[in-house]
Amino acid sequence: MRKFWFFHYSLPLLLGLSLTFSSCGALSSTSLKTAQPIVATRQPTGTATPTVQPTAVVSIPLPVRLLIPTLGVDAAVEQVGILSNGNLATPTGHPWDDVGWYDLGPRPGERGSVVIDGHLDRPGGYPAVFWNLSKLHSGDQVLVRDNQNHTFRYRVTQVAFYSPQAAPLQNIFGNNNDRYLNLITCAGDWIPSQHQTTLRLVVYTTLMA
Repeated sequence: MRKFWFFHYSLPLLLGLSLTFSSCGALSSTSLKTAQPIVATRQPTGTATPTVQPTAVVSIPLPVRLLIPTLGVDAAVEQVGILSNGNLATPTGHPWDDVGWYDLGPRPGERGSVVIDGHLDRPGGYPAVFWNLSKLHSGDQVLVRDNQNHTFRYRVTQVAFYSPQAAPLQNIFGNNNDRYLNLITCAGDWIPSQHQTTLRLVVYTTLMA
């Protein structure tokens, strides 16, 4: 099991990026409800009977599935944030099979850098959802489906490895020049004394027209 110590050294910077580049903010992780007012109407009989208008629920598009056809990945998407220790959270419902969408950032299809993480392996070293992520190549497609049945297609542009201290957070989380999706997981050798791996793998993708 590989833990994400991706941001342990740069939490203030990460929070700054979230505030600066994320226009949706908390709406990325909550449902927005708009209530119609209660209107009292006077009936011809002279008795006032309040009429309650139904509450309209506006559904915010949220990612629900990640598909990577070349790797055979079809994973449910959970919403994740930052833990109290400054580490990026990972999925908890089905931690080894699901992926986590960083819900303080943009939603798929929006301008900015959508970030999704996932485990490389599970206890005992057996493969988890992103076991084969390093096998992606430029031009491969990554698809995200939302809860309104919209599918967003991204094309891989780069596969990069970084040490935790050298990971370019601005580029991963704060690139607002276009519509991006960045996938991250652990890589490299396991360091028992630090409970983390030597590297982080980032797959950069750009939304296709």
